[in-house]
Amino acid sequence: LGAAFAEPQQLNLDAVLSESTPLVPVVFLLSQGSDPTGQIEALAKKHKKRMAAISMGQGQEPAAHAMLQNGFQSGDWVLLQNCHLGLGCLHELEDVMLTTETEHVHDEFRVWVTAEPNPKFPIGLLQMSIKLTNEPPQGIQPGLMRSYSWMTQDTFENFRRPEWRP
Repeated sequence: LGAAFAEPQQLNLDAVLSESTPLVPVVFLLSQGSDPTGQIEALAKKHKKRMAAISMGQGQEPAAHAMLQNGFQSGDWVLLQNCHLGLGCLHELEDVMLTTETEHVHDEFRVWVTAEPNPKFPIGLLQMSIKLTNEPPQGIQPGLMRSYSWMTQDTFENFRRPEWRP
């Protein structure tokens, strides 16, 4: 079949963003050693979008709900991190996404969810969302390729220290 099928592909969040809609969450199922937060923040910065992030856990549901409501109106992005620690919020998110009418949501609003796999994860939310997993690369060369894949020439030119300049 070739190398394209045998080697892991780099995650392209621009393509994910183009497929997403305001009422379709993007769910990252986390694996050991992977955290897409930096990539999501870089994507928001690239598209000049404000992003509100909250790490879920005890008592964070009201704050997350307020962020979602604000995002619906303003078009800001919302990142709900570690949602396996607050599964109740995911059930609420599913209900909100199902009952909210498209005309009441800003066209540029997006909700990003990170969670470890959990058997109690709401099936309806999984069915309606774009699902991604981002496994850490195996070995030194793939690790370096992934580390440098997000860098552009502009990134290197913005270094201020002379010893770090190309």
